[in-house]
Amino acid sequence: MSFAKILAPLTGGARDSAVLGSAFAAARPFNAHVVALFVRPDPAEAMPFFGEGVSGAVLQEIVDVARSASDKAGAEARATLAAAAAAAGIEVVAAPQKTKAATASYREVQGNFADQLARESRLSDLVVLGPLRENDKPGLMEAFEAVLLDTGRPILLTAQAPPTTIGARIAVGCDGSISSAHAVMAALPFLETAEVVELFTVRRGEAMPQVCGEVRQYLALHGISCGERTVEPGSRPLGEAVLEAALQCRADLLVLGSYAQSKLMQTFFGSVTKHVVSHAQLPLFLVH
Repeated sequence: MSFAKILAPLTGGARDSAVLGSAFAAARPFNAHVVALFVRPDPAEAMPFFGEGVSGAVLQEIVDVARSASDKAGAEARATLAAAAAAAGIEVVAAPQKTKAATASYREVQGNFADQLARESRLSDLVVLGPLRENDKPGLMEAFEAVLLDTGRPILLTAQAPPTTIGARIAVGCDGSISSAHAVMAALPFLETAEVVELFTVRRGEAMPQVCGEVRQYLALHGISCGERTVEPGSRPLGEAVLEAALQCRADLLVLGSYAQSKLMQTFFGSVTKHVVSHAQLPLFLVH
């Protein structure tokens, strides 16, 4: 199995370097193509919020300011792509194409960031997003939720600093859920090329978890050998215990199934995944 198309959304901000660095690191083992996507906001979407008492001149000024800011962000995104590609030795081409090396291209669309990202994600093998924190702008979380819930595509959340390689040592969380199984299957391209794969479960109560055995058998059929460990959370939050277990096995990628809830509840995932996403010090591979 392999990744052929990796989507890397850019905003013209500080996280773009980490997104591109991680996307290139993920693309290189598979000679995949990275689409650097910049979503240009549509100023017309904001017009209904200003009411009928605002003059046409003021509205035009608002549009002009928004367009100028968008132009600047787009220029920053292009510049970051050029610099990151040069540093990684990745050729930037005019359009997606399959070659004997990883490549990248720049694509620009207009509209709502979350909506456009979800639309572009549908035919992508992997979507790379920057690190998320609890105090982030709502638009970033909305985009993350849209991809996770609406498209079913796997997401690679980057660490603060982009790694040179991804997936040499992989930790896989196992709990017997459908989400966990989907995550394992979606991560097969990484798992098949990994040097070390470590499966772990979190012990709850007195009973010893048994779910890793089935995962190990499945991966063995794909030629993947792996270790296994049980995490003892004690009094710590489960998310904290999961992250500590991944760091203890020196993983450079943590694979998890996410537990997304209803949008109406304004929650994006269960408490374990939420803690991991907000506090991770390593890249995360997530699937709903």
